[in-house]
Amino acid sequence: MEIDKIRDYIVEKLSKDYNIWNAVLNNTQPEDYACNRWEVEINPEDIRVNVLTRTFSVDEGFFSCDVMSASDSDDPDTSYNKAFTAKGIFHSDPSNNIKIEEIDIAIEIDIF
Repeated sequence: MEIDKIRDYIVEKLSKDYNIWNAVLNNTQPEDYACNRWEVEINPEDIRVNVLTRTFSVDEGFFSCDVMSASDSDDPDTSYNKAFTAKGIFHSDPSNNIKIEEIDIAIEIDIF
């Protein structure tokens, strides 16, 4: 299994999986925000992969989004731009398809 293939999968997963970032936003302070637009920037070279233990870590990524208060639709959108790190566990099937089993994202949760 190629490490570059694993890195590319992790970048794609973190860049496109709204559920991951929705969970992050559910833990922000103050609470109860929804996301209008979001973007994730990760350099694949900033991802360390241990094939033997099937673990990975993202040393540096950047998450940005426009959030709105779910409780008050009249509030203007607020920009939330934060660096993050992540770690997780992946597995591959016999066809070498990769899947992330666990992911933990460390990011500053204060929007303001």
